[in-house]
Amino acid sequence: MLRDYTFDCLVTMPRHELEEFGARMISKMVPEDVMSELFTFDHEEVDSEERMMSARLDATLRMTAIALSEVQQAFDDSENAKQNSVRMTRLVLWHFYAISFNLEEAITLETHCEQVEKILLNPPQEAFGWVKTLTELLHTYASINAEQNP
Repeated sequence: MLRDYTFDCLVTMPRHELEEFGARMISKMVPEDVMSELFTFDHEEVDSEERMMSARLDATLRMTAIALSEVQQAFDDSENAKQNSVRMTRLVLWHFYAISFNLEEAITLETHCEQVEKILLNPPQEAFGWVKTLTELLHTYASINAEQNP
């Protein structure tokens, strides 16, 4: 069975496998020197717990955006380039949802997958576009959660 990382696939896969595949994909897409730069903070950025959290969240969002912007290029030469790119984009977005931001506490996996499919209709091509899309996605999740938990 080909893992497409849609809702039906994600709910049947062991979480540790998803975590491992997601982390591996991100590490392939984001070079180690870029990762180091993203997660190296100035003293002002970490002088309080709140600022440290904010800096980490921002770095995580940018890391994910970079990974997503590289996915399509990584699979351009593969036999099923479009299909592979979409599958890996879903996986990285799952990692963003579940691991990076721990959004499972606020949004169901099914809701996340619905939002991902909307994004995949016209995905950004570069990192800056992904930063905007991921930021909007976080705002969408906050709105959905606020509606469900008034």
